[in-house]
Amino acid sequence: MKSIKKPIVIVGAGFGGMTVASNLKELNPSLPILVVDSEAKFIFKPLMYEVLSEELSMWETAPEFSNIFSNLGITFLRNCLTKIRFDEKILEFSDDLNIGYECLILCTGSLSSNFSVRGVDENCYFFNNLNDLKKLKSFLQKFQNDKIKKNLFVIGAGPSGVEIACKINDIYKNKFDISIVERSNEILGRNKIFNREEAEKALEKRKINVLLNSTVQEISDQKISILDGSEIKDLDQDIVIWTAGVKPNLPYIDAQVTQKDGRILVNENFQIDNCVNSFAIGDISIIKGMEDLPLTAQVAMQQGNHLAKNIELLFQEKELLPFNFEDNGEMISLGIGEASISALGVTLSGKFAFEARRLIYASKMPDISKSLKSTASWLFQKKSTINNFINKKP
Repeated sequence: MKSIKKPIVIVGAGFGGMTVASNLKELNPSLPILVVDSEAKFIFKPLMYEVLSEELSMWETAPEFSNIFSNLGITFLRNCLTKIRFDEKILEFSDDLNIGYECLILCTGSLSSNFSVRGVDENCYFFNNLNDLKKLKSFLQKFQNDKIKKNLFVIGAGPSGVEIACKINDIYKNKFDISIVERSNEILGRNKIFNREEAEKALEKRKINVLLNSTVQEISDQKISILDGSEIKDLDQDIVIWTAGVKPNLPYIDAQVTQKDGRILVNENFQIDNCVNSFAIGDISIIKGMEDLPLTAQVAMQQGNHLAKNIELLFQEKELLPFNFEDNGEMISLGIGEASISALGVTLSGKFAFEARRLIYASKMPDISKSLKSTASWLFQKKSTINNFINKKP
C-alpha cells in the first residue's frame, strides 16, 4: 500500500462528510483523517421539525462533533476554510492556519438562496440550522397567547416547506393563517406521487392555503408582494419563512476548477479535474452525466460510502469504481405524529409511517454519542411493532 505522510482532510461534516469519514476509518483504521467544519455540532435536519414541536429535544438530534469523531479515532478541527492551494496541496483557514493534505474531500453542503428577491434576508426566517430553529421558535412563541390570528407565509412547497407548515399548524392551533407560496403548478414537484398526494390531503385537512403558480417579488417588514399570473398582490404578513431553495456553500475555488451551475464539476469517481487526489461530494458537487441527482441526505450518504471505498482503492493503487445512485425512496413528516413514506415499493402514511420514519432516521444517525444512543433507544422500542407489520405484508 502507498505510504501516507499527510492526513486525508475532509472539509464539511454533514451527511456526506460524516459518512465518508466513518466508513473510511472502518475500512482502514491506520489512515490519518482530519475532519474540519465551521460548526461545533452535527445537524440532523430531517428531525429538526420534531425539535420545533418538542417531540424530540435539541440535544438528542445535535451531538457535538468532538464527541462523534473522538469515539471514531478521527481528529476534528473547528475552523473555516478560506482558500485551497491545489497545486501545493495546502489548505488555508481563517486564523492563518495552513494544513497540507495527502487527499482532499470537499463536502461543505449548501446555504439558503434568496434568488435575488428583495427583502428576503432582512425579513424572512429560515430553517437550515440550529440558530435558525431557535430564532423561529422564539418568534412563534410570542403569539402563543394572541387571540387574533396572524398571517404566516411559507415560501416554497418542497419537502421543507410542506413539513414546516404542517408542524406549525399542529403546534400553534388557530394562531396562524398559513399560506404556502409555490412558483410551479404543484407541491412536491420532484417527489414521489404517493407522498405528494398524502401531503395534499394533509394540507387540505389543516386548511393550509396553497398558492400555486405564484412568484414572490418582494418582502417588506409588513407585506409580501406576489405575482399571480399577470397580477401583483400585496398581502399583509406577520411572519415569512423562506424554504424556496439552496445554493452550494463553496469555499474559495481558483480558476482551475471547473464549475457547472455554481457547483464543482466532478467525474463519476467524484474526482475534481486537474486536481490530484481531490474530490467533492454532496450539494457542492455535480457529476458529469448525473446532473439531475437530488440534493438530499440520501444522495450525500451514498456518495460518502462509495467515496470511502474509492479512497481505499486509491491508496492500494487500484482502479476507482464509478458511482451509481440507488433510489431507496423518501419520507416526509406531515404534522405531529403523522408522516408519509414511499420506499422500495412500499407506501405508508399516518401514525405508523411517522414511527417508521423516526426509526429509520435513528438507524442512519452516527450512533456513537450519548445523545444519539438516547434517541435510538427510545425509537427502537417500536421495532417489534414495525417488524410484525412488515411480516404480515403479502
